[in-house]
Amino acid sequence: MHADALKMAEAAIAATAERARRRQDRQYDGARADAAREEAELARRELVAGGLDLQRLDKLAAERSKARRSRAEQAHAQAVEASVAAGRRLAELTPLLALPADPVLEIIEKVTFIRSFADAGTVLDSNIGTADNWAKYRIRGSSGGVKESGTGRLSFFTLWQNPHGRTITVTAGARLVVNAHVGVDADWNGVAAWFISGSDARATVRARTTVWAVWDSNISAIVHDHVLADVGASGGFFGDDDSTTIEFNEFLSASGFLVPGHAYILIEVELLTEWSAANGSVTLDAASGAFQVAVPHLILTLT
Repeated sequence: MHADALKMAEAAIAATAERARRRQDRQYDGARADAAREEAELARRELVAGGLDLQRLDKLAAERSKARRSRAEQAHAQAVEASVAAGRRLAELTPLLALPADPVLEIIEKVTFIRSFADAGTVLDSNIGTADNWAKYRIRGSSGGVKESGTGRLSFFTLWQNPHGRTITVTAGARLVVNAHVGVDADWNGVAAWFISGSDARATVRARTTVWAVWDSNISAIVHDHVLADVGASGGFFGDDDSTTIEFNEFLSASGFLVPGHAYILIEVELLTEWSAANGSVTLDAASGAFQVAVPHLILTLT
């Protein structure tokens, strides 16, 4: 029965992930981008006719952007180098748990499976073990002239069955440990920035816990959600970038979820990255050095 419930849960999660993929009117957005480029070129011709050296200005913007990106790459390298020490600090914050004396508490130290989704990042390595559930994960998003948006999802799933023959309320708390670096880059626009909206790149990284009803994939609830990091850059003439390191180790409290007698639920603890970019890029690195994401344990309260 457990295997059948797991297959149902995996199929339901895959279906909801496909429904959630964002779709855009690319024809309309592409037409807008083409129009903006045409208008910028018309304005450039007028400025050249007036004697302004636009090539020199664009060369200056490109040179300054190269130096800026070099600084951003150096900051990322320094974050990777510091990831080992950060990992030690985060590990010290995870308490050792003993079996609870109270029967309404249940400790789960091994998740059922770990995965990402299509266009939602790549799991480069992972492990499932007693208090040792972790993944190396990376997502990259980018866009040319047409604005793009996307979602990165790294999810730790735990399948659980109500042991009682009656409906109960389950509060699914989880410990989440994140050692990662997120950065955005908005391209330089040079003289074109005088005439068009330019470039932009933004990302928000969230910790989220969702409970899914295996008996009905239309029933689910987000029981915990908060922002871990928020970065943004607007390119303008010279371009721009923004980044931050995420060092997080906290127990994610949760709201309750009703579970019928002997029914199964799937508990998803997720690192969610929501991003958008126009002539820019977004990178979440939870794979380099000692970077990783872990869920050491869940604690369920049954009432």
